[in-house]
Amino acid sequence: MDGTFIGNLLGAGYYGVFLLLGIFFVFLFWRAENPLVRIFLGSVAGSACMIWFPVIFSFFFGFTMTSHIAALLFAGILFFGALVYLKKKKPSVPLLPKEGWQTGRYAYLLLVLPLFVFFAMLLNSHIIPYAADGSIHTGQATYGDMNMHLSFITSIARQGTFPPDYSMLPGTKLAYPFLCDSVSSSLLLLGSSLRVAYILPMLAAFLQLMLGVLLLGRALLRSRGKAMLAWFFFFFNGGLGFLYFIPGITKKSYTFKELFEGFYILPTNLLEQNIRWSNVVNDILLPQRASLFGWSILIPAIYILYRGVSGNRKNYFIAAGCFAASLPMIHTHSFLAMGMVCAMWLIYAVRTELNASWRHKESKIELCAVFFFFLVMCLLDIHRRMNGPSEMLYFVLGISVAAVVSIFCIWSVVRGLRSNGRDSVAAGFVILLGIVLLFALPQLVYWTFGQASGDGFFRGYFNWANQNDTYLVFYIKNMGIVWGLGILALIFTKTRNYFIVAPVFFIWTIAELIAFQPNEYDNNKILYVAYLLLCMFVSGYVVDILRKLGKKAVTVSVLSVVLFLGSISAFLTLGREYVSDYELYGEDEVKMCKYIEKHTNPSDVILTDTRHNNGVVCLTGRNIVCGSGSFLFFHGVDYQERESDVEAMYQNPKDPDLFDKYHVKYIYLGESERQNYEIMMENDFAETFELVHTEGDISLYKRNH
Repeated sequence: MDGTFIGNLLGAGYYGVFLLLGIFFVFLFWRAENPLVRIFLGSVAGSACMIWFPVIFSFFFGFTMTSHIAALLFAGILFFGALVYLKKKKPSVPLLPKEGWQTGRYAYLLLVLPLFVFFAMLLNSHIIPYAADGSIHTGQATYGDMNMHLSFITSIARQGTFPPDYSMLPGTKLAYPFLCDSVSSSLLLLGSSLRVAYILPMLAAFLQLMLGVLLLGRALLRSRGKAMLAWFFFFFNGGLGFLYFIPGITKKSYTFKELFEGFYILPTNLLEQNIRWSNVVNDILLPQRASLFGWSILIPAIYILYRGVSGNRKNYFIAAGCFAASLPMIHTHSFLAMGMVCAMWLIYAVRTELNASWRHKESKIELCAVFFFFLVMCLLDIHRRMNGPSEMLYFVLGISVAAVVSIFCIWSVVRGLRSNGRDSVAAGFVILLGIVLLFALPQLVYWTFGQASGDGFFRGYFNWANQNDTYLVFYIKNMGIVWGLGILALIFTKTRNYFIVAPVFFIWTIAELIAFQPNEYDNNKILYVAYLLLCMFVSGYVVDILRKLGKKAVTVSVLSVVLFLGSISAFLTLGREYVSDYELYGEDEVKMCKYIEKHTNPSDVILTDTRHNNGVVCLTGRNIVCGSGSFLFFHGVDYQERESDVEAMYQNPKDPDLFDKYHVKYIYLGESERQNYEIMMENDFAETFELVHTEGDISLYKRNH
């Protein structure tokens, strides 16, 4: 749990070697991009390899040092092979372009530094910091999900079993996209502390994501100013929730004391007022590692795809396919979003390729499609209010839209190949699809499809998380000025910008009609990708309008109002998160976990209660009989019987049958267990089991038979 100084250096060095190899590899093979862009893309490639290479060898050697040494050697062999290949193929090509680094052109990238520092400060105060009394505290956003991720990280590293099971439900295959956590397991295995192992990869991924958003915006919008505004809209997203904290504006108002002292009374997450569009930094990237690591690869993949489409470069399609194929077990929602972006850009690219004059014309088809989208959504909203939800109707509509788009994709590929053959942009998409099928399909078959076939997955559901507002009002409240400006931009945009926004409405339609997991709220993990493209679309429109205002004072004033309205809710939310402080694991629990980590075997099963902040399963990596239903239910696994059996074992410790059934070796008895299971006769535990250790009011018993 604590690691060593040498272990921290070894873990950081291992991670750094993969980043450097990725950068060197991209420099060798990818000479069309500016060096700074190649450093960025190389770091993302290195991170993806750092995640995947140990996993590949773990199928043969388990998640062990052997697998990690083999992964590093494999990466080195690939790089050495690339050097030999280039020496024979192109010995005279220099590593750097003649024009040099041109760093001045990329000064706008410094925009990311303040947010990066703030994010690092949040990680420092939220991720396993020891208080003066030895307890572990955290913040508001990480009080829940971080426990689940800690259980995955520690169990994969300590038990070494691969493919891994749920440590909070032993015997059940871990089908959650766990590679966002196994990267930290690698550092933990190499000797890093749990704190360093958790934080270090997140810092790299967050920096990669921020740079990726800026570079994607720069490529799509062809303007640094527009890219910067889009970046600001995305990371500081917030709707009109701040109005609920101004007395007299709304019927129900909240005080700033409630904001900064209450639990989740936020202008971006106010359930009572149907505010659900959480700030992306606060409630997605900070607590939800899968989204962070998934997007850190997805956004570069979309950037590469755009570069491939815009220039019809086949090597870009190959790279985009490799990035996309790595996503299913890092973040399945990102993989789905990538597929939807590919589908719409394929249709647009082939259409443009076959009709070059279309690029410069206004098109009424797109505007009619946008109008039809809003009309259908509003009609479905009226239908729901009058007749109640209709899962089958929503599901059929969603599948029908997906089927129509798929048919258009097939038609586009056939038409493109017939017209231009291998030179067609459609050929690039065929290459991308082939790579994805080769590498991503086995992941989906082995892990994802089995879990997704359970109850609650892939079902009809309308309007994501809206509880009681009309369709348009819900999004005006939640997205505020970006939503309003987006509607204006859609009406007055030029045809070229529809290329940016087309995936938005495809993603939005599918995510509004189909829930992909038991918790429909998690559809926002797909919607945020659409929202990013919408931010870019809106930013292009806003900057064009500002340039027409003429007077600098007017321009600055209008921009200031737009930025204030678009971000004030986010700043209030992030301010609340910065000062939040909750005890996650008490002093005695931390000490007991350190004892368990040192004196028990990684495969031992320990009986504890099912609380979500369970130090045994989160900090030690040991198996428990059953974990929290707040995690397991939304993963679609059957845990109810075990949950009942845990209570039965605590209430009747002298009956050995259930203890034998679950191979229980140790029994953890603390305040939570005593309260949750109303344990009155503690003597039964002392008479039945051997007391091996105590910390305060926590006792650890051992079964000797």
